[in-house]
Amino acid sequence: MTNEETFAFCKTLFIEDIASERLVLHYQKELKSSLECFIKWLNSRRIKSINDITGRNIMSYHRYLCLLVSKKSGKPLNRNTINSRFIAVKRFLSLAYQTSVIPVNPCHKLNLKLPVTKEFKRLPFTVKELEEFLSSIDTQTSQGLRDRTLFELIYSSGLRVSEAAGLHIGDIDFLQREILVHGKFSTDRVIPILKTAIVFLEKHLGERITHKDEPVFISSRGSRAGEQIRASSISERFHILLKEKNIQADFRSTHSIRHSTATHLLENGASIRHIQELLGHKNIDTTERYTHVQIDGLAKIYDKHHPREHALLDTVGREYRKRLRSLEIK
Repeated sequence: MTNEETFAFCKTLFIEDIASERLVLHYQKELKSSLECFIKWLNSRRIKSINDITGRNIMSYHRYLCLLVSKKSGKPLNRNTINSRFIAVKRFLSLAYQTSVIPVNPCHKLNLKLPVTKEFKRLPFTVKELEEFLSSIDTQTSQGLRDRTLFELIYSSGLRVSEAAGLHIGDIDFLQREILVHGKFSTDRVIPILKTAIVFLEKHLGERITHKDEPVFISSRGSRAGEQIRASSISERFHILLKEKNIQADFRSTHSIRHSTATHLLENGASIRHIQELLGHKNIDTTERYTHVQIDGLAKIYDKHHPREHALLDTVGREYRKRLRSLEIK
């Protein structure tokens, strides 16, 4: 095979592999786009053969991602995005190695995953903030009713945005108040829905409620009006609503609602294992990241209200208070 044919063969393997895992379409598109970005970078460096890719090239590409500026925001990519884009590269080269297209995997033993610091973590809403956000949406319009239903459902069941976008009416059992979610990985999961979300779903769907094959959420404007809504459109709508309601949007995204579900369940005594099942995490370590806000809050409450600690704060003043802040559990 020529160099071009070899690249084409490996790309086909890559696409078939991610399709076989039944990853949601939005995530598949992200992986494909990330791979195209890598191949474009290789071409710019005149690396025409997959066999010519070295570990040094991989490190150079990672540096390129770290310096890349988003076309939308005009800011450097955040660490989550860089890590996500790099997953496609590692997967592509791993497949090439497993099928003996290349004799050595240039990513082998390269640990380039960036740690996600608190600065980049999506902050959850408090219960009050979320209730104010949801109740501020005007449900007198069809778009407003759709938006309220959408975000009520994400909060009710801790859905990923892509999972909410991909729902069909037949996935919902209105009597049992359950929903079949086609998750990020190959295993589907059945999870409960709050009564409030069911009520909004019934209002939103109206006569369509019996049309099992139709999508639950449909775009209302633009060239895709009448078609199944995209995850990116949900995120855009979320930020528009935050801006309209003058709600602080720093470090907030639609994922913050899912984060809030986990945080509020933890605060009310739910088991982390049950939350793992609800959210569809393969690894419990992923679920445990949601506990950091709860722990931070506990440290602050302890600091402020423990009788001995409170007395000491009054006695020693600002410097001691500053020292305690530096020792808070992270």
